[in-house]
Amino acid sequence: MADLRSFAAGHGMDTQLLGQTQARFIRVIRGSVEQVWQAHHDPELLKRWLLGPDGWMMSEVTVAHAVGDTYRYAWTPEPGVEGEPFALTGELKESAPPHREVTTESMEGFPGPATLNEQTLTPLEDGTLLTLVITYADAEMRDSILATGMTEGMETSYARLEAEVLRT
Repeated sequence: MADLRSFAAGHGMDTQLLGQTQARFIRVIRGSVEQVWQAHHDPELLKRWLLGPDGWMMSEVTVAHAVGDTYRYAWTPEPGVEGEPFALTGELKESAPPHREVTTESMEGFPGPATLNEQTLTPLEDGTLLTLVITYADAEMRDSILATGMTEGMETSYARLEAEVLRT
């Protein structure tokens, strides 16, 4: 854990490839674990920060609160922005608020198996270490998804999340 803390300190989103099928995303977010957890589970907060690149808005937010619940997040481009609406769906598999949750995730309309997403929030002196490990079906799926600019979109969103928790 100390290695992750020092690696992430003072950086934006960092991505590490783990084996053939996993990627780990880490970022320190200024704010408490409870604030970061709440920002991931409050639909109104999600609509303000989980947007990816500028020019997109969330058109639907259904949050999974209990193990076995499903979630759905949908996005549409703002007027004048190119892109097609899309949605992510999945199931909450494990939950240990406010520190850890495990979900599946699929993009609607795209064939293929779901990913397994394991998110951990660890308190630090200056904020929260967010660690997200995503397990893909194979290296080809992982690499093609990472090539979409996913990491940059995540960083943009997490910067918004940080701004939201600093406002409260």
